Amino acid sequence: MSARPGRNAAPSDAFAQLLRGCLLPTLVAAAACVVAAFFASPMAAWSAAFGAVLVIAFFGLTLLVMKRTADLPPTTTMVVVLVAYTLKVAALGVAMFLVRDASWLSGYAVGVSITVCAVVWLFFEMRAYKRLRIFVYDPPGEATAQVDPGQRPQNGC
Repeated sequence: MSARPGRNAAPSDAFAQLLRGCLLPTLVAAAACVVAAFFASPMAAWSAAFGAVLVIAFFGLTLLVMKRTADLPPTTTMVVVLVAYTLKVAALGVAMFLVRDASWLSGYAVGVSITVCAVVWLFFEMRAYKRLRIFVYDPPGEATAQVDPGQRPQNGC
């Protein structure tokens, strides 16, 4: 089984395509949130920008970690990604704790911006992933390893 982004593409190309596919629409959504919040006040606009930066950093870091661990065994990748996710959630919790009483921050604008940007990022990330056409199996005609039925697999199972 393979998880290649296409027949001629490198795995790093897949992460670049994912990043392009979700970063640009999220930046557009972030700009829309900032402009809409500016009608309320400049403080709300800065707050919306702060929320958008949090979302882009959170999800962008996930893609970076996954790109760096793509060549590792699946169990190692899973552990690294889950640890990175836990650390990111803890960092977000600390950030929210530190700015909970900030007078320069509009909680409503941050919340709306985070929600809008997260939904846009996730939607377009799924869309970009779907367009990558990553095969769950080797397509017909691809060379596959033939295993002798009497031969024991190398991993000991």
